[in-house]
Amino acid sequence: MRVSAIKVAVISAFLILGMFLGGVITQPKASVDVWEVKESDFPINGSQEDKLKFLLKYAILAPSSHNSQPWKFNVSGDEIRLYGDRSKWLRVADTDQREFYISLGCALENMAIAADHFGYNHSVTYFPTADEEDLVAVVRLNPNDQPSRNTKLFDAILTRHTNRKLYENRPVLDSEIQLLQSQSAETDLQLYMTSDPDTRNKFRGLIVRANKIQYKDPDYKSELGYWLGQGVMGPTGFMAKIAQLVVVLFDTGNGQTKTDAELINSTPILGFIGSKENDRASQVKAGQLFERVWLAAEAHGIRVHPMSQALEVPETKAEVSGLIPQKGLYPQQIFRLGYAEPENGHTPRWAGVAYQFLIIQIINL
Repeated sequence: MRVSAIKVAVISAFLILGMFLGGVITQPKASVDVWEVKESDFPINGSQEDKLKFLLKYAILAPSSHNSQPWKFNVSGDEIRLYGDRSKWLRVADTDQREFYISLGCALENMAIAADHFGYNHSVTYFPTADEEDLVAVVRLNPNDQPSRNTKLFDAILTRHTNRKLYENRPVLDSEIQLLQSQSAETDLQLYMTSDPDTRNKFRGLIVRANKIQYKDPDYKSELGYWLGQGVMGPTGFMAKIAQLVVVLFDTGNGQTKTDAELINSTPILGFIGSKENDRASQVKAGQLFERVWLAAEAHGIRVHPMSQALEVPETKAEVSGLIPQKGLYPQQIFRLGYAEPENGHTPRWAGVAYQFLIIQIINL
């Protein structure tokens, strides 16, 4: 018995609709409500554990690759333990886990800034033991009863966002570049910012090449589509699944490459963070520096847009170090700086991630 073309079309439509509805239903619950955290809600009369858990409300607002939010926390006594969640590792775009650890560094820096603001001294031990593979850092906190008087970085945590717009045709002032440069205090890292047109042109060429390579890779498109479909990179619900379908099934690479080239052409300043070593601790510290620079820029009305494509593709990554004057550095993060109107709102945070610190893991210390 032959099935008519109309019946095939109807059945196919129902199957596709079922797939989409299933994807929407199983989509992790995400919300922007966590950005409404209020400083006045700090539990002054609460327990030490309650106070440290409150700091994590700021940690989870950190940027992360594809907004993957690859962090877990444990609060115990006067310590906060930061873990990497490997289920959020982008195995195609971030093969070497560089962005994974930079993302964790950003969360760690938000936590440290919040701790300072609420009157805590803190010390960080990176990768303290080989017994816990995913343990990235242990932060020990002690109250000092002297909250930070410099609130600009802390306030910027709640206003920071990625700005993917064309930047205005005006330079970033030298005084502001120096202010951002002053955020770099680590001797094993270097922050390099430049307005050199030749560097910008070379970087644009690397981005174009990297985009072409990535968008020809079905595994890369599948991974990008998956994260779009999770509803944490922009569209949510049904529209997130549509975005996933478009990326996976259609050739969007040329359009994205053109957009990225235009963005770079409008960029007055390119920033590079490099490290002397290429180990995990250096990548976490690079993330801390990047977040500190980002927050300082945000506090002064300067927009930031991380652009990592050239570091995600081996063929272009090998050439990035040539854009940094100091030799022997491993490039860890690239970003553009400039002035633009703010974006319309924040990216959401998964409820399971946002409130994960409320479920305290039991760990034998």
